[in-house]
Amino acid sequence: MENLLKEIAEIIAPIAECEVEEVHPDVDLPNALEVDSLRGLEIMVMIERKYKVKLSEERLPEMTTPRSIAEMISEQLEMAN
Repeated sequence: MENLLKEIAEIIAPIAECEVEEVHPDVDLPNALEVDSLRGLEIMVMIERKYKVKLSEERLPEMTTPRSIAEMISEQLEMAN
């Protein structure tokens, strides 16, 4: 999970225009890093491409922290196996 969280932080940081170190597992993306819905969609697309998973846009409101995103990815990867 630690590697996954690090990779997610590396995806989020340039989109949120912040340093990777600011993207800790429980950071509140919408409030602390000002990730709006458009940036959230961009993060979702990058994650789908990297991990070859499909995340429903309906789940975007649940993507509030890197940890919640990691859990969604893990869930999708488990379902694929």
